[in-house]
Formats: sequence, structure tokens, C-alpha cells
Amino acid sequence: MNNRALGLIVIGAVLYWSSVVLTMHVLEPEFNPIRAPMSAYVLGAYGAWMTTTYVALCVALLGVGFGLARMLPATRLTRTAASVFLIAAAAALVAGLFPMDFPPPPRTSSGRLHALAGLISFPTMVLGAVLFSLSFRRDRYWKRVSVPLLALSGGCVGVFALAMLSLVVLGFAGYAQRVLIALIFAWMIMVGLYLFRSPREESL
Repeated sequence: MNNRALGLIVIGAVLYWSSVVLTMHVLEPEFNPIRAPMSAYVLGAYGAWMTTTYVALCVALLGVGFGLARMLPATRLTRTAASVFLIAAAAALVAGLFPMDFPPPPRTSSGRLHALAGLISFPTMVLGAVLFSLSFRRDRYWKRVSVPLLALSGGCVGVFALAMLSLVVLGFAGYAQRVLIALIFAWMIMVGLYLFRSPREESL
């Protein structure tokens, strides 16, 4: 599979995820987006559609991880970033297989597994984006977008910290989670576009 195909897969998966989740806000208005995490939509009447977004997220993470691992210099930083994204993809898939308990705290085995997967997937997504962004400076093709991608990944770190704080104190975890996902997806879309435009067409 070449870089162009991987870029299209990443962009398509992110757009699919975004379309479904935005639709869930209309179809399932009983969940307050300020406080309810997006995972809560799985529990509504259209939950089956929301479940498919976990597969889309997994595909997007794998597409980014494989694409960048192939293009960037094979340094320890790049290999670590790719491994972190692989962990994030696996955790996202587990989160999709086990619905959350809402309202929290987790009360069932499914809810506890979902919570654990979420605690793994979000920080690893953020960490992987930061590590890859640091790697971009070492590649001539990616260096041109290294600054905006590093800025986006830095924003992810700040919003992730705010999201963690909101779980305990502030009470707007749902809103913080949505902003975090928006930043991560903006980073992924930019990466997907540059994978698509890449002059290299190596095959796996």
C-alpha cells in the first residue's frame, strides 16, 4: 500500500468518525455534550453507529503510524512514536468493544474495561502525535509542516491536562474531550494530506 492510499484512509476514517459523532449530537440530545463523554452515545438508540467510530479511529491511528514510520528516518524517536500509536489503536478498539457505564463511575466489567482503555488511548494518542511532530524536523519533506504540527500536538497536551482536571474538579469533561479530539483530528488530517501528497510511492 502506497503513501497516497494511506493518506486517503486516514482522511476518510477521520471524516467518517466526525460525521457520525456530529450526527449523534442531533439524534441523541439526551446526552449533555458539556458533561457527557462521546462514548455515552453508544448507550442511546443509535449506539450501533457510534460503535463503528471506534473502528474508524483505530484505522486512522494505524494509517498514520504505518505511513509515518515508512517515510520518516528510522530513529528511536520514530519507532517509539509508531509503537505508541499502535497501542492507542488497540486501546481504541477495546474501548469500542466494551461500552461505558453512564453516568460514571464504572460499575460493570464492561464499564471498567472501557474506562481503562480510555485511560490508555487518549494519552498515547497525544504522546504519539508529539513524538512524531518532533521527528518531522529531521525530514526535508515533513520539515515544512513541522511547526504547525508541533503546535497542534502541544495544544493536545494542554487540553489533555485540562480534560483530566475536569474529570475531578471542573465538571466539563465532555467539552474538554471534544476539544482534544478536534485537535488530534486536525493533526491527523494534516498528516493525511501530506501522506497523500508525498512524492514517494513505496509499497509495503
